[in-house]
Amino acid sequence: MSFINTKAGEIGVKVVYFGPALAGKSTNIRTIHRKTRPALRGRLDAIAGDLGPMLSFDFAPDTLPRIDDRYRVRLHLVTVPGPVLSPVSRKLVLKGVDAVVFVADTQEEGGELVRFEDNVESMQQLLTLLDDLGVDSAFMPMVLQYNKRDLVEAPTLRPFDSAHASPIPLTTLAALDEAINPNGLPTIEAVATAGIGVMDSLRIVVKDLLAPLRAEYEASGDRYPIAAGSSGGWPRV
Repeated sequence: MSFINTKAGEIGVKVVYFGPALAGKSTNIRTIHRKTRPALRGRLDAIAGDLGPMLSFDFAPDTLPRIDDRYRVRLHLVTVPGPVLSPVSRKLVLKGVDAVVFVADTQEEGGELVRFEDNVESMQQLLTLLDDLGVDSAFMPMVLQYNKRDLVEAPTLRPFDSAHASPIPLTTLAALDEAINPNGLPTIEAVATAGIGVMDSLRIVVKDLLAPLRAEYEASGDRYPIAAGSSGGWPRV
């Protein structure tokens, strides 16, 4: 849930990085922190976990337009580790979320996605948690980042005898997109370890945040027709 700090002249929003364990969520956060000028960013905080820390930091991009011509937008980025946190803890991390970057692990071996089911299960969990929080995912600004595209191994050719067998379908990236992205959310392929696609993923989801923020803090009207609490914005908790 966004909040306004009139003294600082800022509106804060929460962007959660969700996805299966070891998909690259923390790598995204670290890369963004590293690429952000020190004067604009806060400290990178880490809470230790079995498979890696839960990371968070905030920053106010100077490239974003001000809301109502006076309020800067401050982004609070946070990761949700996979099995490190209990479902209750993950729900707490998601509480008040304004946007989600879903990081999928799309490494391949022999033309098949190694963690297809893990990605599907994680997306189902995200949607369930949002529903439990009273957030309609259909209105939630979200981008799907298909990470680890550098770890793609060419498919192995298999002999095929049309008289006695059927071809074995391979689990491709298109199949994953069909499984976890039926509503056509924006997607981007990434190699987070090299910084590829990281900033672009954030830019896409932040762009989708701006119109609802303007509607909420500048009121409705011809310029910003989406009124806070209407079907054009996303539900808040």
